[in-house]
Amino acid sequence: MTENTRAFHDLREALNQPGCPVCRLVERDTGRYLDNLLWENVNDPGLRGEIRRALGFCREHTRMLVSRPGASLGLALIARDVWGEVQRATETARLPAPKARRARAADLAAGLLARLTPRGECPACAYARAMEDLYLDILLERLLGEDGLLAAYQASGGLCLPHFRQALTRVQDSAVYAALVEAQRAIGQRRLAELDEFIRKNDYRFRDEPWGRERDAWLRAFNALVGGLLS
Repeated sequence: MTENTRAFHDLREALNQPGCPVCRLVERDTGRYLDNLLWENVNDPGLRGEIRRALGFCREHTRMLVSRPGASLGLALIARDVWGEVQRATETARLPAPKARRARAADLAAGLLARLTPRGECPACAYARAMEDLYLDILLERLLGEDGLLAAYQASGGLCLPHFRQALTRVQDSAVYAALVEAQRAIGQRRLAELDEFIRKNDYRFRDEPWGRERDAWLRAFNALVGGLLS
């Protein structure tokens, strides 16, 4: 099975689950990437160099890393590498000479700041972005046509706003654009109706009415606004 075929089937399955399908798949794949890094690739010199240049990982992916059970040794190796880079920068930083205390602190600090600024992107962010591009391209390529994804997309919660914006920058076909926007419009109308129903049922006059899908409409709405899988 090719990567594109696998991505297509994964998208179809993800469209049947709550939330943005691209968010769901990218989070899954990034988790697998981090697991492979910790358990199989942590001693890879090229990857270690990439991590050093990036001065580690962004906050979100650091949180994902440290949540991995039993990963302390791999994390210690990564932290040792990165802090070694930081320490070398601070230990070799220029300081004002004893007889030249009037040297501008801002000029001296600028040199150190340059060495403490990442020279590369968080490796997990780069991987996640590549997977986002793959899934969005497959969605657009296979939205229409025989065995396309349109029906599943129409029945789903749609793309989150960040991924919808990304899809709009990548769409090339006017028919695909029209189908995507019309589907997203209908999904948005359902979302607003569910929010209205949630708000109505919080009125004391209707509090005895049973809850339906609108019970967590507010949470799903925020998921759709910012992306990710809030809980």
